[in-house]
Amino acid sequence: MDDEPETCVLLRALLEQEGIEVLGTAFGGADAVAMAEALVPDVVLMDLRMPDVDGVAATQRIKARRPKTQVIFLTFYGDPELTQGTEEVGAFCYLVKGCPPSMIVDMIRRAFEYAQQATRPSRVVPQPEGSRAPTASA
Repeated sequence: MDDEPETCVLLRALLEQEGIEVLGTAFGGADAVAMAEALVPDVVLMDLRMPDVDGVAATQRIKARRPKTQVIFLTFYGDPELTQGTEEVGAFCYLVKGCPPSMIVDMIRRAFEYAQQATRPSRVVPQPEGSRAPTASA
């Protein structure tokens, strides 16, 4: 979702070339919310500043209706003050335009994997009393 049609065309071409299905393109926050509701994408690329509804407000609405949908901000603005709201509304990550295209593709794939893992039922194996539960590090 971006208010610049040229950016959307380039992103679509990149993603389709990488085998990522693009369900739709929105040119504003209100359109992004409506399209996310109708198309139910796994991942949404979202600009921060758009003419009608900004990206943070649009993301908040999308996540309220579709919590499994992951939102990645892709914007020109790298100001930490502006990016603060992105984490609060549950964005997966924040990328600054001009980053390598491979990074965008990688983050979309990671967001998709995260969404898939989050939707799997967790399997908890009861531990006998007094035993130590397994640990892991990442």
